[in-house]
Amino acid sequence: MAVARYRPDQDVTFDLAHGLVHLEGAPARVLVPADGLAALCATASPDAVRAFGASIGQAMGLRVASRLHAAAAPAEDEGRGAGARAATVEMMVDHLGAEVSLAGLGALGMERWGHALVVVIDHCPLGARGDRLLEAVVGEAIGAATGRHARAVLLVRDGVRVRLLLASSTAAERVKGWLEEGVAWGDALTRLHAPAAPAAPTSA
Repeated sequence: MAVARYRPDQDVTFDLAHGLVHLEGAPARVLVPADGLAALCATASPDAVRAFGASIGQAMGLRVASRLHAAAAPAEDEGRGAGARAATVEMMVDHLGAEVSLAGLGALGMERWGHALVVVIDHCPLGARGDRLLEAVVGEAIGAATGRHARAVLLVRDGVRVRLLLASSTAAERVKGWLEEGVAWGDALTRLHAPAAPAAPTSA
């Protein structure tokens, strides 16, 4: 599927006469200080941060799905998420990265670690206090774009760079548990690729 690079240059408009900021295909926006939002994320409950991030990510994912759906060939027209599922990793980085940039949440990239897909976000102005928000935003954005459930798990923060694993809920819980046990994130990804141990034989 050939999709032209997304150019978001004209997507944000400022209606200064009415005091409104608009993003094409989305409700009115509000510009807030990053430090204030980071402080809110640090003090709000995990459920509240998750719900807030999911609402942001869902809107992003739906816009990505709509653009890729419109660009998909008729043979690929199998629902709103079909265009995104047929898209290459580079296309997804292009479109989802533009959404993350427009939200002011940093620069997005993706890495392959074996079969695992890792989202990399650089220079998010929220710092470590916004990492849980990024988990919700990224997981919901990918899910809404593809029409398939996805979950993002924070693997590591290294200075201004954050790595998030995209996985199913089951795999995400396994990796999260290993990280909480002190397993290094690279080793956790290696464990995730290891074949399951055979079940112990049972006596008759």
